[in-house]
This record gives sequence, structure tokens and C-alpha cells, in this order.
Amino acid sequence: MTSSQPDAEPHAFTLLAAGVQRQLYSMGWRELRAIQARAIRAYVGTDADLLIMAETAGGKTEAAFLPVLSAISTEPSGSVRAMYIGPLKALINDQFSRLEDLCTHLDVKVHRWHGDVSASQKAALVKEPSGVLLITPESLESLLINRTRHLGDLFGGLRAVVIDEVHAFLSGERGLHLASLLSRVRRYVRQDQRRPRVLGLSATVGDPSAAQRYLNPSDPRHVSIIADDGPGKEIKFRIHGYIKDTDGEEGVRDQGVVGTDPTPAPDADLVTMQRIAQDLAEHCRTHSNLVFANAKGDIELYADMANECCRNDGLPETFLVHHGSLAKEVREDTEATMKGGRPMTTVCSSTLEMGIDIGSVWMVGQIGAPWSVASFKQRLGRSGRKDGEPRRLRGYVICESSTNERDPLSQLPLELLQTVAICELMLRQWVEPPAPSSLDLSTLAHQMISTVAETGAADAVTLHQRLCRDGPFVHFDKPTFAAVLRNLGAVDVLEQGPDGNLILGLEGERLRAQKDFYAAFASRIEFAIIAGDRTLGSLPIDTVPKVGEHLVFAARRWQVTDVDAVRMSLYVTPAKRRQRPVFTGGLGDIHPTVRDEMLAVLAGHTTFAYLDPTSAEALDRARHAARSRCLGRRALVDLTSERCLWLTWTGTRQHRTCLAFLNWAGVDVIDRQVAIECRASAEAVRRLLKEAIKAPPALRDLAQMVAPKQFRKFDHLFAEDLLNESIAVDRLDERWTDVFAAIAND
Repeated sequence: MTSSQPDAEPHAFTLLAAGVQRQLYSMGWRELRAIQARAIRAYVGTDADLLIMAETAGGKTEAAFLPVLSAISTEPSGSVRAMYIGPLKALINDQFSRLEDLCTHLDVKVHRWHGDVSASQKAALVKEPSGVLLITPESLESLLINRTRHLGDLFGGLRAVVIDEVHAFLSGERGLHLASLLSRVRRYVRQDQRRPRVLGLSATVGDPSAAQRYLNPSDPRHVSIIADDGPGKEIKFRIHGYIKDTDGEEGVRDQGVVGTDPTPAPDADLVTMQRIAQDLAEHCRTHSNLVFANAKGDIELYADMANECCRNDGLPETFLVHHGSLAKEVREDTEATMKGGRPMTTVCSSTLEMGIDIGSVWMVGQIGAPWSVASFKQRLGRSGRKDGEPRRLRGYVICESSTNERDPLSQLPLELLQTVAICELMLRQWVEPPAPSSLDLSTLAHQMISTVAETGAADAVTLHQRLCRDGPFVHFDKPTFAAVLRNLGAVDVLEQGPDGNLILGLEGERLRAQKDFYAAFASRIEFAIIAGDRTLGSLPIDTVPKVGEHLVFAARRWQVTDVDAVRMSLYVTPAKRRQRPVFTGGLGDIHPTVRDEMLAVLAGHTTFAYLDPTSAEALDRARHAARSRCLGRRALVDLTSERCLWLTWTGTRQHRTCLAFLNWAGVDVIDRQVAIECRASAEAVRRLLKEAIKAPPALRDLAQMVAPKQFRKFDHLFAEDLLNESIAVDRLDERWTDVFAAIAND
């Protein structure tokens, strides 16, 4: 076997265990990829942690596990030696098969641990821990709480931790949760063992230094970056624009289809969506594809419309669906069908952004504007996985077309501008840096409950030491931590025993016993959708249709026959009419750089070869409107003598802070994404901005104006003053005054 990057260093293949070498030969490998050779040398020749970055299907899993498996191949049983952490059960199942293959000629067992693994398999691992454990963060949480007396045996000899899709853990509750879990696991590693090495894998890390800090918080420089330096894949993509005439819409409704959440769609929406569906059916006819949409209701409706187009053309239906509200069995059916060899297309949510094996994907589609470069790049990476095959993408964007002079912002196709901006940033290799939370009360409360449940009892000093000084909650100083304890004591989550130790109170025991406790993020109350003896999935409790109404779900049309509030079940039968299901939730924050690029696209003159004629013409019209109404810059624009637009053109956090400031100043506002509509004249708002620049209000004061206060799972446990402090740090932006410094003096 040869290495694809010959040099004077030891041949990477010779550094692998004999059993691993033998398996690679039997799998038909004739060379190692450059990134795999470099990772092997780095793992064998140093004691550093590793951040392995390569495009999707770039060989990252093998780059990590070839040296890890070689290192543990002679380790005796008696402990898990390597732990793989993945964000999805389906991803773990895929990797389980790959690792079992790599271990064919090794005496190394591979184990899975998640909700679908049998109790007997879990018991076997606990009885005789060994080899490699593949697990989700939520299952690791359950393991720490429910198998406490076995943790020393399970993790005493742990050598390595591999975190797949590490970019998914660099921000938000789930990443903070995992960081805390890993710090807790390290407590069970025997003192005669060195700290387990950590390997992070990703295709879309925007800031490698942030990933280094995550993988080794105490010594980020000890994390070696192993990046694929080879030429990237060729990208072929096209953006298709669709003009929707919004002038003269009087709310005429189609009785068969419901549009965007939560109000029904006008005919103009329906007609435009049908045109997109017709193009999808044409573009996806000959190969297997993935088409991403930003809303689950759209996923269902577009798949149904595209299948209708197939039927009208006398062709078999080839469109499937995949999203988080579908039952596991339905999602697995979709995955199996995609791997079946027949050309099929799945319309999906972010559930298929990750590397779940669904076979070869010819093209990726994106309906509507992607919300981040990282997500867009991850989705694009699902196509062109074979060597020498380009990545292909088609975007489908509805371009609003309005000549309403009373509302100049309606003349701008914001979805198109955002799509072009994200395409341009991706081509320049820019990806959003992570934005980790600094004062996440909810996840700290979750880990306090969990740690006390794990240990039985703990004093406040020990709890602060483990979670804040040794764990990831480093921004919680002792006074803030004490305030958290007082809040949790006031609602009986924690109580202090006679010996001074903290134990779970009645509310803490109740929360700990809940089925969804192991996840740091909130789960919704939902009704199961049942057709015959099969569960199709679920809908949020506040969007359940009534008896007699219709819905599209699991790419089929249904009518509701019964709603059982006691069993929380919705019973359906096949039907001919369709109605778009309504889901709650939304996308993430938009980064300021994306808004900057949107503004640059609007104010510029560059033509973009990937735009079709319709979208190119829509961009030209928008640029003309922007020049005539000063919309292509950050400015205040009068709408009437008593109303104006504040064009912020900034990211979600700064924009949210500007909204809070205007509310704090007593101005009635409407959020318009890239602008704020104010019930005040431009001059009045300008005076407010000038005053704020001289003496800006504290972010904690502005946080009082942000609603809802409780946006994380356990926020309801805390008093408003502590929530405002958290909002000021994690939801608002101290650089908010930068947005209007130039406007104030305009």
C-alpha cells in the first residue's frame, strides 16, 4: 500500500497494527489519503489531541480510527478504550458498521449505546467493558446517572474520545452539555492513566481555534490541526428564481392547501410553489437527490406536489420525505429506499445534513434561502461523494415582486439577496465562527441536577469546582453560582441536608424522572399521528388539526378521523385533499457578515453567473429600487410623517439589541428582518440614537425588553433578574451601537 503524499517521514501504513493493515488490504485499499497518513503520524508520533478537517466523504473517520484502533488493539478488556460521540443515532448506526469492518482482524469489540439498543446488549457491555463505545450525548448522560457504580470499570482505562461533526457542538446547549459530560467522564479515568486524547472531526469548522479550545480547554495549543490541503471538489450550482406577484393579493385562499405557518397561503403562493415543484420533478428525474427546505410543512407540501407532477406525467412517484417529526421507522424506510438503487429524491430538513449513509446523491437542492454558510456547505457536501465527481446544487428562491411605494422594503427580494450572499461567502471559504454561550442558566441547572443524581449528594464548593472550574461553565463566578443555587433552592430543585450537602428536592426528583431529562434542550409536547396500526410521526400540541380536516404527512395525504386528547393521538385515513401541516420552531441566528454581504450584493454591480435570467432580473430591479430609495445602506428612511424604517442590515443579535433599545425608549416597532419599522419619524429616531451613543443604556436594562425570557429548557426555574443577566450576555450584543453610529450623524 502507498501513501498519497510521499515524504521522508515513516510510512504511515507501517505504523498501523497488523490486523488493521490486513483489513485495509482485504477492503481493496491501495493507498491512504494524505489526511489519513498525516493523522496516523500525528497520533502515533505525538501525544497531541487532533482536529481533523476535510470535506464530506474526505476520509475523516478512518483518519481518526485507523491509529486509535491500532493503539488499543492490544489493550485488555476491563474498560472501554475508545469512545465515539455522534450527534445522531442514525449516524452512530452507520459508523458502527464501518468500525466493525475495520475491527474484523482485531480483538476489539464495537458497542452501541442509545435508545434503540437492547437492554441485553447494554448489560453485556457493563458486565465486560472493552473496545469502542459509540454513543450520543444524551445516552452518555443516562449512562452517568443510571450506571454510576459501574463508571470506574467502564471508563477507567479510556484512551481516546472521537467527537464526530464537532462543529455541531461548538455553540448552543448541546455543545455545552457534551463538554460537561466529558469533564465528568474524565473523573473516572484511573489516575495512573494519562488524560484521554480527544479527536474532533468536521467538514465545516469556521474558526479552528474555537474548535481547539473546545477539544482541550486547558491547553488549546496542544490540539494539532490536520487539514486536507488538497484541491477542493468542483462545484456546479444554479439558482432558479420565481416571481410571485404580491400586488393586488386580497387573501383569496385555496381550500385544498394551507401555506406558510400559521396563516393560509394566498393563490400566488400556491401557484409559485407548484412551479417550483414542477421544476423539482424535472430536475430530479434521472438520479437520486436530496432537496432541503427550511420548514417541515414545506417539506411535506413540496414532496406531495412533486409526486403529483410525476403522476400527471405518467411516471412513478419518486419523492420521499425526511424530518425530525417523522417516526423513526418512516425515516429509516426513506434511508433504505434511497440506498435501494432506484432514482429517488428525498425532500428533507437538517436531519440529513449529517453524514447518514443514504447512498450516492447526484444533486442537492435548496428551497428558500439557506440561513448560514455552515449549513449550506454541509448540505452541498452530501453530493459528489465519489472521487472525481463534482458537487451539484440547485437553489429555488421565490423573489417577491412589489411596486408598493408606501413600503420600499417590499421591493427587495431578501431571500434572493441572502442566497447570493451565502453563495459568495462559501466560494470565498468563509464560514460562521461559533458563538458559545457564556451564561447558560438552563444547561448549568441541568448539569447540577444530573451531578447530584450521579453522586447522591454534593456540597456547593465541590459542585462549583466540578462544573465551573474543572468543567465548561467557567463564566459562572462564585457569586453568580450562589445566585443560581438560591434560585434552585427556592423552587425545591435542590435542598440542603443536615450535613450541609446538596440533594435533590421534590421538584428536582420530578425533573430527573422525566423521560426527556437526558437532553439539555427542550422537547415539545406532541400528538402522535396514527394511520391504522402504524405511527407516522407527531405534530406539536398547539397545531393539531380538527376532525375532518386534512394534512400532508410522510409524503401522503390524510384526513383526520379522531383526536384522542387522553392518549394524545391523532388518527388519520388516506384522503385525496391536502393541507400543509403546521409546525413550531425556526432557524438559527444570522451572522452579521451574511447581512454585510447582502448589503454589498445589493449596493454593487457584480453579475453572478449562477443566477438564472429570472433571479438576475430580480436582482437588477432590487438594485434600482435600492438606489432610488437609499435602501442599499444603513439608514433611516421616512415612510410617513410618523413612521420610518431603520435599515439595520446586521446580524440577529445586534438587530435584537436594536429592537430592545427602541422598546426601552418607548418606540412601537415591527421587526422586518433587515430593518425595523418604527412608529416615529426618522428625525425622532435619529435623536434617540445620538443620545444613546453618548450614554448607551446597559445591556441588562435592554434585556428587560426581550421576550420571551424563557427560551431554554430549564429557564422557568429562574427569577426574572437572573434571566435578564443571562439574556444580556447570550442574546444581546455589546457592539450594537456600531450599527447606527453613522446614521446618527447622517
